[in-house]
Amino acid sequence: MHGSIRSELESLLAGNASADAVKHLASCGECAGEMAAIGAQNDLFRSLKSNEEIEPAAGFYARVMQRIEEHAMDSIWAVFVYSPFGKRFALASLSFALLLGSYVVAQEKLDGHLMADTVAVDRQRHYDAPMEGDQAQQRDAVLQNFAAHSGQAR
Repeated sequence: MHGSIRSELESLLAGNASADAVKHLASCGECAGEMAAIGAQNDLFRSLKSNEEIEPAAGFYARVMQRIEEHAMDSIWAVFVYSPFGKRFALASLSFALLLGSYVVAQEKLDGHLMADTVAVDRQRHYDAPMEGDQAQQRDAVLQNFAAHSGQAR
């Protein structure tokens, strides 16, 4: 269905469409066929709406609720979802995980493990000897840097 017809679909079904839409339906077989099918479905829905209120058979709602309860209890997770014990257990587990996580983060900050990368960079800047001078001075600087860094690794 083309966009011009799709945008005026409700007005076409109500019977007060624009002249351009009517002209397009007269010239386009694809849109006319789809509109005929939609019109037939619209008429069917209107006929269902005008009929009396249809009530389900006696006991229908009870059977639906019984099936829902049967299927819900089959799952192991139903204990956690539908019971007060499960809700309390989930809340206690979440609280414990939050408490444990905050303890671990606090201990890591105290030990300095979270700051290890920045401390190592600062130490490296502090201990690195400059690589200047002749070959003997450069060799000494390399040995000093090696000694400084091998001491940090322990």
